[in-house]
Amino acid sequence: MTQDFFLFQGQAITPLDGRNFQKIKNLSQYFSEFALTKYRIFIETEYLKVLLKNKITRNFTGQENKIISLLSDKFDEKSFVEVKKIEEEIVHDVKAVEYYIRSKLEKTSLKDVTSFIHFGMTSEDTNNLAYALILKDFKEKIAEAELLQLINQLAQMAKKYADIPLLARTHGQPAVGTTVGKELANYVYRLRKQLLKLRKFRFEGKCNGAVGNNNALKTVLPEKNWLKITSDFVFGLGLDPNPYTSQILYYDNFLEFFQIISLVNGILHDLCVNLWIYVMLEVFVQIKKEKEVGSSTMPQKVNPINFENAEGNLQLANGMMEFFERKLTHSRLQRDLSDSTIRRNFGEAMGYSILAWKNLMIGLEKLSVNENRLKAEIENRWEILTEAIQTTLRLKNDKKAYEKMKTLVRGKTINQDEYKKILIDLGLDRNKNLSDLTPSKYIGYATELTKQLNLKT
Repeated sequence: MTQDFFLFQGQAITPLDGRNFQKIKNLSQYFSEFALTKYRIFIETEYLKVLLKNKITRNFTGQENKIISLLSDKFDEKSFVEVKKIEEEIVHDVKAVEYYIRSKLEKTSLKDVTSFIHFGMTSEDTNNLAYALILKDFKEKIAEAELLQLINQLAQMAKKYADIPLLARTHGQPAVGTTVGKELANYVYRLRKQLLKLRKFRFEGKCNGAVGNNNALKTVLPEKNWLKITSDFVFGLGLDPNPYTSQILYYDNFLEFFQIISLVNGILHDLCVNLWIYVMLEVFVQIKKEKEVGSSTMPQKVNPINFENAEGNLQLANGMMEFFERKLTHSRLQRDLSDSTIRRNFGEAMGYSILAWKNLMIGLEKLSVNENRLKAEIENRWEILTEAIQTTLRLKNDKKAYEKMKTLVRGKTINQDEYKKILIDLGLDRNKNLSDLTPSKYIGYATELTKQLNLKT
């Protein structure tokens, strides 16, 4: 890394743009001010083409269509500065985009159609469509791919550890057996359902003027079916048209998307916390990296920092999305501007989410199952088999089955000899299911459930 890069990191206000920028820098293609400006230009120029298609402007030559498309396709840092200089003068970001496009087309054969830029539109037509495409592209190109990678990593681990017995704990206390793979497969199953929702999710958009009725367009060109023209325009962008809005596209649709991301984050937060506990219990050991330091004073430490980092970032992201839901379900009358500064932070919530997902994947790579310890621990817990004993007695119509086992083993740890004695005392020593049973074998369908789960997503 260069000196300038470290200085840039040090001067950034948020850790997303500072110390963590390298991990999530691809998100700047969607959530930066530069990206928003580029998406706005794309919306405005695509709308101009729609006017041509509906014979509202003169015909464009192939070269002229190319000129229009290049305004967004070739948008670069120099172009961005030009837009921002215009905005600095007029103090309106969307109008600055309109003036920028106009200034570029005035220098071409298209100078006679510049009055049709932003024709009959309001700023929120441009903005809602830009944000919808930003979120759509982020979903399809970043979120789905990152979540799939994480699910596949968990699935591979589940398959690898499908047969390794684990002493399960309920209420934090030893319960009965499961397997390491089955516990990971649970998360694969949960996350896969959310990935499918994510893949099916469609964003909405609107292009209907100052208060949602296309007043100006209906007045000046009443012979045109503007409801269809604008609906087709929105649909052509890959969005679902919403005809019932005020000046703004109500945020319900965006919030539904955030709810999916928030639920994914909640599931992953649960995973992070449990993995942290499993590391503490030495179910997993962490692979050491030679140059890494675990503690500034305790040289022996190998800390689960990736899971802790992910946990914090997941909570931070979900806290922001909870605020989005509280705030963006309300808009005063047909429009107020308090939402504008809020939605500029969509990228921050998504950034903390993706950063957490990445840190979790790094943490998973460092884990290795402490198989010998797990075997020793579960094999010292013969009392967990008394669940099977009392269930067998119930099958024999013993109404005091549970109470008998409770009296014998509640709060106690028993060994193999004591377990065998219980079987003899209850006349169950000839029951092969119980006499052949060991704590490591008492895992139910854990292995089968893990292996029958389609671990490919």
